[in-house]
Amino acid sequence: MTITQILYALAVEQHLNFSAASRALFVSQPALSLQIKALESELGCRLFERTTRGVTLTASGRAFCEAARPLAVAWADFKSRISGTTVARVLRIGLGARVYSNRLFRKIVAFLDNHPEIEVSFVTEAGRDFLSDLREGALDLALDRLPPPSLLDGAEQFASWTLIEEPQCILLPRSDPRAQKNEFRFSELEDCAIITSLENTIEDRTLHYLCRKHGFTLNRLYRSDSMKTNMDLLRSGKGVIIGPKSFASYFGVAAVPLSPSTTASLDFICLEKNTDLPEVSTLRRYLQKLCAGR
Repeated sequence: MTITQILYALAVEQHLNFSAASRALFVSQPALSLQIKALESELGCRLFERTTRGVTLTASGRAFCEAARPLAVAWADFKSRISGTTVARVLRIGLGARVYSNRLFRKIVAFLDNHPEIEVSFVTEAGRDFLSDLREGALDLALDRLPPPSLLDGAEQFASWTLIEEPQCILLPRSDPRAQKNEFRFSELEDCAIITSLENTIEDRTLHYLCRKHGFTLNRLYRSDSMKTNMDLLRSGKGVIIGPKSFASYFGVAAVPLSPSTTASLDFICLEKNTDLPEVSTLRRYLQKLCAGR
């Protein structure tokens, strides 16, 4: 196994597309595929499933990439120390779905266009544990929902600022008669199939936290690590999703506020020790100003 193979695998994980990954790496797609195939052969397992619709990670692939990310960070630091040169720092940002539903992504990109001194690598993957990535040094910051304190291990390591707070709702097809309701009580969820993320993800653990807090029992679950798949399940009437109000207009579905009312936040999250990094604090101040009064 070589460091090149590790970096190639992480690029495929990030882009979930061999063509896009090869362009980012400045190598040919056949060369990338050969390295991944050699790596899978050495490990004795498949890391990626290739389909006509793209690439998905296998369970082995997720485990491999989780273990490999700290190695990639250490390798970049090692090269910098050996060469005696300063490598331009890349700000690695994990983006949750709320960034898109609140129409912030293009504004973030526009801001970065005006700050060429900040190089950025975006990480977007439904169900990904951004908090673990922050702890391991694979991310510098995350824009996502901070879980309830009881689910946050090592809370003292993190610093967070709430950018947007919005009602938590039941999302369902617009054609569903229940879309006309004024509110949806937690107890009514016992009669629903719930569409959620993969087991033991932050979203899944938050769902079980809500069950305990509001005293309802889960009936049936559909799980996926793809927001598109989850929304396709919802539109086909397979179940409902617990999510923020902004998801309704963004994904073209209906939203009914939960009762008792509860909120969903979009938070700026980083390690406490990284709060004073110039690129982190610059972006934080911009987003706080942008989101003020929403």
